[in-house]
Amino acid sequence: MKDGEWYGEPHTLAVRAVHLPHGPLDDGCLDYDLEHPPSCKQERSGDGGNSYLYWTCDVAFHEVSSGLASSLRYSGTPVTEPGTYRIQVWGRKTYYHGSGYEYDGGVGVMEPAEVTP
Repeated sequence: MKDGEWYGEPHTLAVRAVHLPHGPLDDGCLDYDLEHPPSCKQERSGDGGNSYLYWTCDVAFHEVSSGLASSLRYSGTPVTEPGTYRIQVWGRKTYYHGSGYEYDGGVGVMEPAEVTP
């Protein structure tokens, strides 16, 4: 994981298959199930026939905005094998003189990396 602090609750990522990157700008993709802890909540968006439920936690934000494969790779903890992993959000806030604060963060695999084989 890059320099930063863990926050939020750990989630369980069960990876069924890994599709490795096809080039330097490709992060690959994962076939997975994501188990949210009880502290994560779902909310309904939209109304009528166009409504859907979505998770409101930070892991779900990264899953939707950049994809878990991309965020895990960016964090320095890419998942390259099927298995069950504990993942969590990390973040870092840095002040750059004259330009203000910059936020960096993502989803990383926690140690020990694999929960079960």
